[in-house]
Amino acid sequence: MAMKAIKVNPQLGLLEALEGGRLLIRRLDVTANNLANVSTPGYKRDVLGFREVLMRKFPFRSPDDWRTFKEVTPKTDFQHGPIEHTGNPLDLAIGSEGFFKVETPNGIAYTRAGNFRLDAERRLVTAQGYPVLADGAPVVIDPGLAKGGLTTIENIRFQVDTSGVISIDGTEIGRFDIVTFNDPNKLKKYGENLFVAEEGAQEIPVENPDLRQGYLEGSNVEPLVEMVKLIEIQREFEAIQKSIQRLGDNTSRMIETYGRT
Repeated sequence: MAMKAIKVNPQLGLLEALEGGRLLIRRLDVTANNLANVSTPGYKRDVLGFREVLMRKFPFRSPDDWRTFKEVTPKTDFQHGPIEHTGNPLDLAIGSEGFFKVETPNGIAYTRAGNFRLDAERRLVTAQGYPVLADGAPVVIDPGLAKGGLTTIENIRFQVDTSGVISIDGTEIGRFDIVTFNDPNKLKKYGENLFVAEEGAQEIPVENPDLRQGYLEGSNVEPLVEMVKLIEIQREFEAIQKSIQRLGDNTSRMIETYGRT
């Protein structure tokens, strides 16, 4: 009796292993970036999208299925970070929901990083030099408004109340533009600890931002959690390497067996 031919597809197992490795590299990049920003004020960690996790646990059985997942990007976790006292009058933390509006060469961007400074034009700017907005315009700390000819930020009574109203020696000069969004998932990371709004994102003014002068919001990255993820990724890489080795061994045996028939 003739032996029935057995159809095998050793390439499919290899494709699954390679795709698993690709997703692990994606996870490694996300985790490493989170760890690199443990000390970045106002930083929001990235987490993997549900589809990538689903794929990792339930690999598909056809090479065509990989296409569905190639465009998946990490999502941002907008959970607040810890608020810590610094004593610097230019440091500001938002205690509620919301973002500072800042002006960049490419348009409006948003941030929760309140580690501001004064530039050469005495504008309040982000750590990267982008002006922070109040009433739609850059905040300018004008020494001329100070009483007694005081000219340094240490001597000028630069004050910000919890609602975001800015005063110099008791004279109000504006109110920070602090906004939230109807759908935070429509905010995209722009780089330099900034976000930009995608199409369909609607600004909503925050009436009571609970602004805290002399404080900074820290990163919401938990180092221990991310370190555990690194260990898990390493173990999964090792498992994939063993799987590829087994596939290679099985393929060699199969070629040897059927090559003699």
